[in-house]
Amino acid sequence: MTLLEDIQDAAVDGGSDLGALLRKCKVLAARLRSKPLEDWLLWESNGYPDGVSVPEYRVWSLQLKGHFAGPFGSGLRNAPIPLALLPERARKLYMSYECRQSVASIEAVLKTNEEGPVQLNTGDLVLAISTNVYEGQNCLQVWAELAKGNLVELLNSVRNRILDFALAVWKEQPTAGEPEGKQAGTALKSSRVTQIFHTTVYGGSTNLVGTASAAHITFNVGAADIASLEHVLRQNDVLEEDIAELRNALQSEEHPVSQEKYGPKVSSWIAKMVKKAAEGTWAVGVATAGQLLPKLIAKFYGFH
Repeated sequence: MTLLEDIQDAAVDGGSDLGALLRKCKVLAARLRSKPLEDWLLWESNGYPDGVSVPEYRVWSLQLKGHFAGPFGSGLRNAPIPLALLPERARKLYMSYECRQSVASIEAVLKTNEEGPVQLNTGDLVLAISTNVYEGQNCLQVWAELAKGNLVELLNSVRNRILDFALAVWKEQPTAGEPEGKQAGTALKSSRVTQIFHTTVYGGSTNLVGTASAAHITFNVGAADIASLEHVLRQNDVLEEDIAELRNALQSEEHPVSQEKYGPKVSSWIAKMVKKAAEGTWAVGVATAGQLLPKLIAKFYGFH
């Protein structure tokens, strides 16, 4: 059995050790003299360092949740926090979270986190949130959640890309990667190997796992046109009482200076609707609600 065939068999076998498969691929990369393949295998094995772009299958949107406390013993626990209400710099970090962990550490997380989503530390984000989400409620603790399905699909993507690469190379030269003397025919040029690598590893499509339902929300909302905003909300099953609450909030607060500075009542309304989506009492996915509702309101305020 050639090295290429050994790699193909291991990649097909979902129960095979992925770390061992990566090590076999490192041998192949060295024999094929492919620097891009060597780099990718190194980063997948050891983790992606700062300054190195991660592949698209390692980028996801996270969901934020937190504990809040208010006056007279009031409070909220495990309440969703819309990403759109975060400061711009922080918002980008959580809307396009880059997973830089090694394959081995991701496997370890999946083994130790058997139930529920994976929780990630958010540093001092609690200070930026403060009272800016739920009116009258101060954020005490905040964390990010990542669906386990994203990590499972990441490992699956790595395995699939290895298989696609090995098969593509094998089709052109079945003995590629074998020691000198065992190769039949002309060795594969390193430039061609690089071509195949970019096509199969960085050019492949990625399934989206653990993302919210892509509810269809129309953006036909005119500036300062409350009727068009309410019409779109009704089209997307928002209750009349919730629409009335938003109307009162919009009418009672001053026009914001930017999309990051919505008034406390409007911000609280968005957060409440995201919470309803998380609880299943509004038929829209959490991520959809958290990202698109602020955009609808931005249209009303005249932001683009």
